[in-house]
Amino acid sequence: MLSQIAIQYTLSEILGRVALPLPLSGKQLRTAFFSSLIRYTHPTRCSSEYPCIYIAPSSPDRFHSLLLGECTPLFHVDVSKSLPVGEKPWTRDPLPVLFWGAGYEDGSKPFAERLEDGTVVFYADILAATFFMLSRWEETVVPTRDQHDRFPATASVAYRHGFLNRPIVDEYALILQAWLKTLVPQWTPEPRSFSVRLSHDIDQVQRFPGTWQAVRTLGGDIIKRRSLAAAIDTARSYMACRGSHDRDPFIQAISELAGLSERYGFTSSFYFMGASRSDFDSGYDPASPAVRSCIDTLRKRGHEIGFHPGYHTFDKPDRFQQEKAAFDRVMNGERYGGRQHFLRFGTPVTWRCWEEAGMLYDSTMTYADHEGFRCGTCHPFRPFDIERDRELDVLEIPLIIMDGTLRQYRNLSPEQAENIILKLAERCKQVNGTFTLLWHNSALCGDWSPWAQAYRSVLPVLAELQGRSDINVHPPLPLNIPPSHSETH
Repeated sequence: MLSQIAIQYTLSEILGRVALPLPLSGKQLRTAFFSSLIRYTHPTRCSSEYPCIYIAPSSPDRFHSLLLGECTPLFHVDVSKSLPVGEKPWTRDPLPVLFWGAGYEDGSKPFAERLEDGTVVFYADILAATFFMLSRWEETVVPTRDQHDRFPATASVAYRHGFLNRPIVDEYALILQAWLKTLVPQWTPEPRSFSVRLSHDIDQVQRFPGTWQAVRTLGGDIIKRRSLAAAIDTARSYMACRGSHDRDPFIQAISELAGLSERYGFTSSFYFMGASRSDFDSGYDPASPAVRSCIDTLRKRGHEIGFHPGYHTFDKPDRFQQEKAAFDRVMNGERYGGRQHFLRFGTPVTWRCWEEAGMLYDSTMTYADHEGFRCGTCHPFRPFDIERDRELDVLEIPLIIMDGTLRQYRNLSPEQAENIILKLAERCKQVNGTFTLLWHNSALCGDWSPWAQAYRSVLPVLAELQGRSDINVHPPLPLNIPPSHSETH
């Protein structure tokens, strides 16, 4: 059973997606005002003096049953038949039902209906489903992890039941919104707008921070990748940028990412690291002249700077704080958000790290091995600490797609990747959510070149989806990276 705290948390999150106006100030007052219209109890216990919405709670073992029922398909409902008469559906695709109210598991009842007395009954338990997805409960129960200690998409209920490409939490909320309007016909929901959020994890500021790195890359091209063409490209790139940071391809890629965003009316978020060198961390210093100059110029160009905690921080609060302290030296006391390196995340321990460090937001929550809606939503939300039964004081901005997922994990072509990016962006627009895309600076260079073109191709379409019509044709400011040591002597 959900605790009363969990129920109130989930109801607040659902109502936030309903886009309620604020006749009363504050989140708690808003929730109290509209939650008086919603009862989380069995419809046979209806006793309200006025029409309201009843959400039928599912059975107490519902979460575990969903995890164990691998071969039992979910019921899918026609969205148009789940809405009040005259309400236009946003999709023709059938909507999966995670949980039915206790006694209605056979799917014989509709998703929702209005009774003769005006009462609305949800036979689908949208509150339990919302909590299941947002809290990431299954990740605290299922032990499966990949080689980087990450919960993989393939172990998730959403992947196994085929709805990872659906923001079902947001879709459930749209159905609730439609039925609330029948109870309060004079109410007009506060409109929401679809938005695109472009973000860039800067795992490496420079492709060749030194000669040794160039030698290692060249050796990898020949021995590991067995590509003479790649080795030639590496040698040419190194010789071209030797002695001049601003000619390094990764630094040039940062400038290009900023310029592309500016051209299509977007603001990018660039996440820099503060980790020491390890097998999975490049170990650059964010306070070094080259990196600091890069950060300062990005700020002047109007972009956001955020934090990219290293590989070993996701379950180590002390290490997280140490790296944040190194990053704070370039942030001048500002608060900021960011994303975990390698998308390493432990629920709810990593959220606690972000909260305890006073971070504004995290934007890690997608799967490395498959794109989609890990939390069932594309709206920012407050996470819930399921072990301590409380809402966390940090924002989660769900990531929808990472470049490496499409190429390295899914082995897609650039053309297939473009198609998936735009389809998921359309899904986000249907629910007036936020489409968050991660594209690394390193994914514009070398053997990523065909993929760089895919990124450039989707941006004008994303701009059009967001309603951008103004394109900046003025050349962007250069990053103005200081010359290397060899140039100054």
